[in-house]
Amino acid sequence: MSQMMTVLRLAAAAASGALLTLGFPPFEWTALSWAGLFGLVWLAAEAPTRRMALWSGYLFGLSYFGFLLWWLTSVELIAFYPLVMVQAAALLIAAGGVYRYRDAPPWMFVLGTAGAAALAEFLRVRWPIGGFPWGSIGATVGATPLRPSLQWLGATGWGVILAGLAAAAVLAVRRRIPWQVLAGAAAAAALLGLAGNLWPAVPQGEERTVTIVQGNSPCPMIRCPGERRLIYESHLALTRGLSPGTDLVVWPESSTGGRADPLRDPDVVEAIGAEAVRLDAVIMVGGDLDAGPRNFENVNVVFGQDGNIIGRYQKQHPVPFGEYVPARSVFGRLPALARVPRDMIRGGEQVLFDLDGVPFGSVISYEGAYARYERGLVRSGASFVVLATNEASFGETPASDQLIAISRVRAAELGVDVAHAAVTGRSAFVHADGRVEGLTGLFETAAVDGTVRARRAGPTLYVRWGDWLQVAAMTAFLALWVWTRLAERRRRGGRT
Repeated sequence: MSQMMTVLRLAAAAASGALLTLGFPPFEWTALSWAGLFGLVWLAAEAPTRRMALWSGYLFGLSYFGFLLWWLTSVELIAFYPLVMVQAAALLIAAGGVYRYRDAPPWMFVLGTAGAAALAEFLRVRWPIGGFPWGSIGATVGATPLRPSLQWLGATGWGVILAGLAAAAVLAVRRRIPWQVLAGAAAAAALLGLAGNLWPAVPQGEERTVTIVQGNSPCPMIRCPGERRLIYESHLALTRGLSPGTDLVVWPESSTGGRADPLRDPDVVEAIGAEAVRLDAVIMVGGDLDAGPRNFENVNVVFGQDGNIIGRYQKQHPVPFGEYVPARSVFGRLPALARVPRDMIRGGEQVLFDLDGVPFGSVISYEGAYARYERGLVRSGASFVVLATNEASFGETPASDQLIAISRVRAAELGVDVAHAAVTGRSAFVHADGRVEGLTGLFETAAVDGTVRARRAGPTLYVRWGDWLQVAAMTAFLALWVWTRLAERRRRGGRT
């Protein structure tokens, strides 16, 4: 019987992880998603042993990240399995915190649960090799009416609140607190969301028109001779079909490069510059630029209305095993990594560009999942943000929709509009008020017009203080852990 219960507990942990995945595209079934979080806290709190609690947390994590990131298998299995296993390990911290304080006073159990979850997320977003921010539990709020309150807490802060509410729900089910206490906590969270809707952080400055050029690829996922040149020619042809009147034209990541270098090929420079002059518009183009036999640069190059290059931004955060190989002398021998023969040179700083008096900045693909890069741009004065990405490697998967959902969270946190441009789709204009306009199809060749507003109000609380609630929760958890450990030692010392 005990063996059967063990199997059922572990199966329930995996099922709870799968439920949490439903909070993200293509589903965004938020209530079911939060039920999965409750399942993790319940299973860890009710586990007969610490070992069972930890196994429940790890299997929960394997299921959660496995289902959420299955689209990585379209690249290479080596990009999928190690990442899922490492990310799932962070859930050991969360499950361990729940189990440790399962019989403690209610306030201590809630703090232990929320603080351990905060610590787990803080660590997995940063380590190892730069971490991986995809799948933040608080990001599920982006698909709900609570979204405007992200301006104060960020996704990380809502992750703390959701973990705390899950702990309160477990306490109520275990009859350790009255149901009225849980209802009050849920009502307080709802009021926070209502306050966000009453005082939304939306830009109300001057408008700028933006055209996203989604030129597509002739051979996505499989690569073909001259692919980069053909991608460039497709973007150029679409741009030549535009009529004057737009302020900014955005070509996505990898829309130039190779033999179509926007810095070194005079024909490419002349062709893009001529379009900037004809349209009387700023043009931003993405490019993978040669930097020698062992390296390359991933950049956004910006042409002014006079046709001259006025600046460039160089991507700062490369994708491990995609844009560089860590410890290449060790991992570089793996056959699957032969498709990453060169390492990306990191950029050193964020850059602002001027659009007729409106400053804006850009991030490139994977960087958009890290709040710190776009937050840094807005702290520096950016009134809106351009995210340029590729997405061609992931086929008909939810990867592109999930990145747009992340942009929706970023826009709400920072109070700015985001022009989200992808080579093969999806592209869209993501507004700070939650609207997603001009959404393109996957593998659609299109040019989409939209508007962004400049943010002229002061920075949001999240822009000012960042992940303050997450840091506070995990600091309190660590202090609680030290305090309880010392108390246990004192008790043991008194008995000897």
